Amino acid sequence: MKTLKFIGLVAFTLTIGLNTGWAQQNQNQNRNQNQNQNVENNLTQEQLQLLKQQREQIKENRDLFRASLTEDQLDILQNTELSRTERHDALMLTLTEVQKTLLATHQESVAQCNEQIRATMTSEQRQQIRTRLRLNKETQAGNEIMNATKERQRQRENGGGSGSKRNGRGGN
Repeated sequence: MKTLKFIGLVAFTLTIGLNTGWAQQNQNQNRNQNQNQNVENNLTQEQLQLLKQQREQIKENRDLFRASLTEDQLDILQNTELSRTERHDALMLTLTEVQKTLLATHQESVAQCNEQIRATMTSEQRQQIRTRLRLNKETQAGNEIMNATKERQRQRENGGGSGSKRNGRGGN
């Protein structure tokens, strides 16, 4: 009888623990989605159109780049034994000049679109973005993103990164 009670208690504890973890994860995802929607709701039609064009252009560029990959390059990307960074570095070493040009063109077009959007933003919109970034910074996922970005910047400054430095920001 004690064994049965013990098993029941363990099952109950596991159920509560798993549900709590799932609920917290779900709540964080919903909060991030709501924040993104709030920012997008406060954009003008021109800004929304620029954002839509940028997303479409990114999608087209990604499809073009993927279509240009060789079998060996696809094998590198699908190699689960390598970390994400190792796959990226290995892929960058195998890129042809045409593929490097595609990447550079993509990076320039994204930077140009970002500048266009920034130029049309009001101070209130900028403040909303800063607030959202501060909230993200306080979360574990936000800290992971921030630390990963800082590490990429350090690698590029030290010549250890395989990507090109863009706009002095060091972002992907």
